[in-house]
Amino acid sequence: MFFARLAARRTGIKRALLDQELVSGIGNIYADESLWAAKIHFDQPTASLSRRRAALLLVEIRAVLFKALAEGGTSFDQQYVNVNGQSGYFAHSLNAYGQQGRPCPRCGTPIRRVSFMNRGSHFCPRCQRLRG
Repeated sequence: MFFARLAARRTGIKRALLDQELVSGIGNIYADESLWAAKIHFDQPTASLSRRRAALLLVEIRAVLFKALAEGGTSFDQQYVNVNGQSGYFAHSLNAYGQQGRPCPRCGTPIRRVSFMNRGSHFCPRCQRLRG
């Protein structure tokens, strides 16, 4: 069902991932991390993704979400804490989100941040090239 709904979208992949009707629970941080892991540019058109690349993305989404859950989520301030008042530790595992200017963990190219839908999109310009 994911593949058919994704292919039917006529938008960039990150915009599709942030649509909670496609996949629930993916916010800006988890979208950036999943796209980085799958080596997919945030503005790659959904219709241009092969089934193989979409399947890889789905695997990476699951991996990112499971790791984030295991580490208690991503907490940047006291608004997002668990019932015991403790912050999540997933922020220590971020490869793209919030890493602008730092070297990509894969290739060493500085991570870039661009404005996207009133927020930021973080990506490696070398590993996550927009494909034609």
